[in-house]
Amino acid sequence: MEERLAQFGLTVVPEKTKILEFGPIALAKAEAQGGRVETVDFLGFTHFCGRARNGKKFRMKRTTVGKRFSAKLAIFKEWLKKNRNQPVRELMPIVAAKLRGHYAYYGVTDNSGAINQYGYEVNKLLFKWLGRREKKGSMSWQKFNHLLTLFPLPTPRIRVNLL
Repeated sequence: MEERLAQFGLTVVPEKTKILEFGPIALAKAEAQGGRVETVDFLGFTHFCGRARNGKKFRMKRTTVGKRFSAKLAIFKEWLKKNRNQPVRELMPIVAAKLRGHYAYYGVTDNSGAINQYGYEVNKLLFKWLGRREKKGSMSWQKFNHLLTLFPLPTPRIRVNLL
């Protein structure tokens, strides 16, 4: 493999390279021994071995890396803290664009739980920081839901089918 990569001017970095058992045979071995197959984190996703819905056919599945999920939420929270005093009609389209970008990248097959959770957490952060713009308790969930009808946010959905 190193020779093949060298043809394109690329090298293998030993610290970032790992050979592991992955695939249907590795999954069968792990199930027989009562263990789990190793996972791989790549491009913001944790790739893991799984089975199709019928429980028979092997499938490689993906979910958002936990650290990446937390980091993206922390970045959004800091941005919202700095920009919460913008007019709502300017703030909400930017929030919608940020969500659309997140859903477009992470909205792949088998990752619906993570993108739904991200949308839920963003809604909680919006409620919290928009409620701090005025006196305490001025933002109720009823007012917040009315705000979301005026400025709807995109709904999380799978955008890329990897089957």
